[in-house]
Amino acid sequence: MTDPEKTEHSGASYSETAYRSDALPSQAPLSDPGGFARALEGLNFVERLPTGSYAGLDIDVDPDVVEHFQDRARGTADFSGPTWNHETMPTDLIKTRWEFILVLAGALGDRFVFCVFALAVIGTCLSMIAFGVGFGVAVQMYLWPFVWLVGLHLFFRYPFKWLLERHPEIMVRDLGCGFFRMTGKIKFRTYRGKETFEAPFIEFDPYIAYHVQPNGPVSYKLVLRHRYRGRQTEVATVPQGRKTELYAVWDQLQRYMDVSQPLPDIPALEAYRSLDPTTAAYDAAGKRGRPADYWVTLDLDWWKREGYPEHMKKIAEFPWDSLEDKMEDSVPNLREAAMA
Repeated sequence: MTDPEKTEHSGASYSETAYRSDALPSQAPLSDPGGFARALEGLNFVERLPTGSYAGLDIDVDPDVVEHFQDRARGTADFSGPTWNHETMPTDLIKTRWEFILVLAGALGDRFVFCVFALAVIGTCLSMIAFGVGFGVAVQMYLWPFVWLVGLHLFFRYPFKWLLERHPEIMVRDLGCGFFRMTGKIKFRTYRGKETFEAPFIEFDPYIAYHVQPNGPVSYKLVLRHRYRGRQTEVATVPQGRKTELYAVWDQLQRYMDVSQPLPDIPALEAYRSLDPTTAAYDAAGKRGRPADYWVTLDLDWWKREGYPEHMKKIAEFPWDSLEDKMEDSVPNLREAAMA
């Protein structure tokens, strides 16, 4: 029996609830909590981003991402965990207790970060000697911190990495969370860890929020906030000087969810373009303008040297504030009652 909630299309199907920017339904207005309550709840919200209009600029095309993708295509890189495809972009896979450990591993396991820390320790030790502290005393004070630093670097870079690549189930708990293109739904973990929240993509408003780190620097994050329940999930975080990258993150995510648009043209999704109805039709009409194996055969040296810098320049210089917010036509009082 045919599912009445699905529309058959070229052997695949999109649900009736799938997100379509060219057919946004009328939605309920927001309940306005008042200026004071809204300002208090949205204290760190900087701006609300427009929905439904696109620049067509993708963010997941970093040279490291492209290189890893090409290595995997050649069979020279290990597969690490679930990946996204034309139906689902999995999220919230890491068990909460592992998040800090992975941040620590990412920092201390990185050669550049390790060298910075090592030079800092050695430089401090030499400075103390220069200011009259005895050589033996200085070495005694900084020898063990240096040994620990080297030990942690080697541990996170080799046995720890080896363990997680072969047994990702240690740190992964798949609760079925993610962004679902076929159904237009979002599901994410709540603050309780094991509980989840699910709602249609069109019921979330995108905000850029800022966060002040304990040591002073400001970072920006893209947050999706459920318009009627107040539940929210963080999509991406960037340092202060790279705020414009969040606009591209939102642009790419919207086009991934929007079944009236082809899939974002990024390495991770290249193998699935022929499986998505809208994207397959788009490519068959010659609109992509690239070979089917574009990212697999891309000249990586050129991309690092010229292509990627030019791409990021386009993101930085694009007039993001000129995009139309189609959601304001769908939600009667969105402009007046939104958090920012």
